[in-house]
Amino acid sequence: MFQPVYRPTLALVGLALLLPGCTWVKISDEARAIPLREPHEVANCQRLGNITTQVAWKVMGLPRGENKIRVELDNLARSRALDMQGNAVVRESISKGTGNYTAYKCP
Repeated sequence: MFQPVYRPTLALVGLALLLPGCTWVKISDEARAIPLREPHEVANCQRLGNITTQVAWKVMGLPRGENKIRVELDNLARSRALDMQGNAVVRESISKGTGNYTAYKCP
């Protein structure tokens, strides 16, 4: 059916089509409970610091889905906020697989 030369190419194409659907970021239940908030919602909270997160935004030269990237960046930010003893996160920006956030401790 297919020449042996084409099999590796077909395997790589198949892998490239499947990988963008994978979620690579795992998150603990405690971190999952940390909400993403809007800046006005943290007016009475203590600012803990900045968080920068990164994930692959392209796989084998193909861009990954924006929603998948955003979810992974948000989850990484939640985990880092938990490490900082935070209980809220504000997303500042996302661009090309990099997310900028601020961690807060709210009453």
